[in-house]
Amino acid sequence: MGQPASATRSLTVLPRVEVTGDGEARMVTPTRPRYETLKRLGEGAFGEVALVLDNDIERKVAIKRIKANVLDDDTLLRFVSEVQSVGRLEHPGIVPIHDVGVDESGFFFVMKYVDGETLESVIEKLRAKDPAYLSRYSMDARAQLFLSLCRAVQFAHSKGYIHRDIKPANVMIGAYGEVVLMDWGLAKRISDTGAHEEMYARRP
Repeated sequence: MGQPASATRSLTVLPRVEVTGDGEARMVTPTRPRYETLKRLGEGAFGEVALVLDNDIERKVAIKRIKANVLDDDTLLRFVSEVQSVGRLEHPGIVPIHDVGVDESGFFFVMKYVDGETLESVIEKLRAKDPAYLSRYSMDARAQLFLSLCRAVQFAHSKGYIHRDIKPANVMIGAYGEVVLMDWGLAKRISDTGAHEEMYARRP
């Protein structure tokens, strides 16, 4: 079983400055958790994602954890594979991983939080003929969006990985128009310098 023998709480490590009543500044070592959960963003068959505040860097990020009720060796191997896959795929159209670790709640990795909406949501609003979305997403804009997604997929393929779960719900459109392919939990490595190998112990 992949559960760690002991899991420690992830505390903030960067000191902060406090000003005392007499105006003097002093360094304080914080004991609050580094990642403070703000809200749940979603879940799948094996994992759940939450929006959290990184108290060290003071920014919002997303954390993905293995669901406790499905944690076993095979699920943990999938989790590790997802971390390593995405970690190797540095591309503007692929969500980056910032950190990985284990705490009292189990295994997790930290990703960039893409502030926006899914392509699935955009399509629904276009089907409903929402005037704002029809104006924003012209045919040219839709073609550019699709091209951006294709570039991310092409890059992953060039590195020997296939996503295997590309769908509108796994594509985020960011606040600045960025197109980001999410959820690489079913990804498979199909080649590594010409040598074919399976990423997971068995096919889902």
